[in-house]
Amino acid sequence: MEQVTDLNHSPKLKELLKLHVSRMYEEEAQFDDWHLFEEYIWLRNNNQLDELFQEEYLINRLNHER
Repeated sequence: MEQVTDLNHSPKLKELLKLHVSRMYEEEAQFDDWHLFEEYIWLRNNNQLDELFQEEYLINRLNHER
């Protein structure tokens, strides 16, 4: 498996991280690449990348209900 080293070539991952960070940290969320990548590293190291798939599922479900 190829390891992600930055978010420049992963626009979908970056978008999912923005959604995740927004939900988790609300007003204190920071959306610059450095903070988003740090969140990705934290999720990966703590075996919680599935949180991003849950974000995508929720967004798709909300969009479908509209």
